[in-house]
Amino acid sequence: MKKFITWSFFLIIIFAADMRMLGDVPAKSRPNVVVAVEKVGETEDIDSRRYTGLVVSQSEVHIKARVSGEILRIGFKDGALVKKGQMLYQLDSTQYEAAVKSAEAKVTECEARVEYAKNNFIRQYSLYEKKAVSRDAMENSKSTLKAYQASLLAAKAALITARDDYKNTTISAPLDGIAGVTSFTAGNYVTPSSGEMLKIIQVKPIRVRFSISTVDLLSLFGGPRELLEKGIVRVKLSDGSMYPTAGKIELLNNEANSKTDAIQVFANFPNHDYRLIVGSTVGVTLSKSQGHMVPAILPSAVMHDNKGSYVYVVNKANKVEKRYIVTGNSKSGLQIIISGLKTGETVIVKGTHKTMPGGQVEPIPAGE
Repeated sequence: MKKFITWSFFLIIIFAADMRMLGDVPAKSRPNVVVAVEKVGETEDIDSRRYTGLVVSQSEVHIKARVSGEILRIGFKDGALVKKGQMLYQLDSTQYEAAVKSAEAKVTECEARVEYAKNNFIRQYSLYEKKAVSRDAMENSKSTLKAYQASLLAAKAALITARDDYKNTTISAPLDGIAGVTSFTAGNYVTPSSGEMLKIIQVKPIRVRFSISTVDLLSLFGGPRELLEKGIVRVKLSDGSMYPTAGKIELLNNEANSKTDAIQVFANFPNHDYRLIVGSTVGVTLSKSQGHMVPAILPSAVMHDNKGSYVYVVNKANKVEKRYIVTGNSKSGLQIIISGLKTGETVIVKGTHKTMPGGQVEPIPAGE
């Protein structure tokens, strides 16, 4: 026990001596605290709101058979991209081709009858003027001509229908898009009542639909026209990444929801990389440029206490000043400053815990 007390007393004496020696070191010779600093930069002032959006197709088509027939060939793969005009289904066209030839023959027959009736009417009319035939005979030939002309029109109409039916034995894509899963495979017999054969959705360009309150619409933009002209839309995908291209406001719905007081907005995206998938949910940031530049700093420079937000400003003598600020929105990893800082001033962005107001520091650029 006595040995332990002796050693403790000895250590206390050594510690006290070291503290006296440290106290004897002049303050000027002590090394300054090293902190990382950055100049206050500038960025465009943008006011933003965040919403939840849904990716929707600008156009979708439900393919159905317009004539009856057996499916001979299918010209696409399930889930593949299809081009406008591409053959999707080829139906057996034998009976429709025969119907076209029959209709063409009927037209030819009617044309011959019309030609004969026309010549006959000319003869009868000439004889009638010479008092060689009765008026009744002349008018009878005229009536026959008109009847054959009507038959010709009906035959031509039947030919149009026959050709349309023949054309519809080849079912083509009406737009560029992605094909779904076919409901019928080759060998099946389909009719107009068979239902949907395939759905094609347009994916390029594509729309993102979201709803904003009328309060946001009026306070941020002033009205629908300003939203269409100045609105900037960016979306965050489900994996947390930002879609690289900003969208353009395409249209607003023509009325607000009476229950939620919100109006639907549709933004258009080119979607060249097909990353925006129809039916998926995305985060939407709707922004409006205020048209001027404002100071901006890294968020790591901002600290908070019971009085508000503040930063440590380093002056030309490398002394630290505590400066209270008013913050705005965040943009591209920067914190916008509404007031309290000027562009070009130096703030501590790393190592704020090492110093205090009035302290001397050794600043180094944050990038080094």
